[in-house]
Amino acid sequence: MTTNFSNDSFIGGAEDSHTSSYAMPEISLSSAARFWVILIFEIPSIICSLVLLYYFCFDRTLRQCLNNHVFTILLIVGLFSQTIDIPNILTFFRLGHVWPQTPLNCYVWWFVGTANFNIIGMLMAWASFERHILVFHNQWLNTQKKRIFIHYIPLTTIVLYSFIFYTICIFFLPCENIFDYTQGWCLFPCFLFAYNILLLYDTLINGVLPSLLISVFNILLFIRVIKQKQRLRQQIQWKKYRRMIIQLMSCSALFLLFNLPLKAFAVAYAFGLPYGTTGQFELFIYFISNFTTLWMPFVCLGSSPEIWLKIKETVRIPHYTTTITPQTLQTAR
Repeated sequence: MTTNFSNDSFIGGAEDSHTSSYAMPEISLSSAARFWVILIFEIPSIICSLVLLYYFCFDRTLRQCLNNHVFTILLIVGLFSQTIDIPNILTFFRLGHVWPQTPLNCYVWWFVGTANFNIIGMLMAWASFERHILVFHNQWLNTQKKRIFIHYIPLTTIVLYSFIFYTICIFFLPCENIFDYTQGWCLFPCFLFAYNILLLYDTLINGVLPSLLISVFNILLFIRVIKQKQRLRQQIQWKKYRRMIIQLMSCSALFLLFNLPLKAFAVAYAFGLPYGTTGQFELFIYFISNFTTLWMPFVCLGSSPEIWLKIKETVRIPHYTTTITPQTLQTAR
């Protein structure tokens, strides 16, 4: 994501902004304050992501759980944002300009900033749908062939689609990129200005649609769980599924909390709302969207009690008991 704005802001009038000198609006919160607010969460977030990935990848039980696979991918995607996107944002806040000032840095920042944020939404949308299968139709996944078609192929397709789409848009479209190192995010990749149809597609299909699907699937899941629990009672292992559902809904709530306002602005701009109409509120929303990837590992860990137990077992300090054995002393005569 960007430092305090989003590419969704430029649905209308994009070409004029690109061909003229554009002064990026600033949020009222100082750059120093924004720097420290993000840095406070950056390092713990990376550590938390690495810990979770370790258990999801190397613990056999957790690795074999199908519901953990999407969160493993989410954490990997988030780790790219934490180690590429966020450090660039911090550097811009600290120095007041992009560094290093090279086209390669801008290209990488553009790719991670756009692809990662939207792929998180797509993966969350799929996870919200897949939970219905895991909870209510788990017989659809009882063979390896079914798991390949219903579970693995959709995940792979989402990742490949996002990678290919943004690779083409950022690296291969025949438009001229302008690298403005005095602006956050090096300004914008040219496809956001040169192709209105492509920008509209990216905003509505890759951005708005996943958010709507996440909302709908989670609401339906909650309703179905309540009804099935009342109807079947002991026939379903609700304790097992409850953890699975809480994990999904917690991460979905975090994503929607920061993403829905952004997409609401995107739809409004698509229908003609002038950019900057809401002033500081809009800029604040753009800024806090950076916390989606920073807070996701903590929410994931907090909703995974089995990992908490494994961490406690790993760091538990052994207690040693000293045993005193009485000895018989022989007195010399």
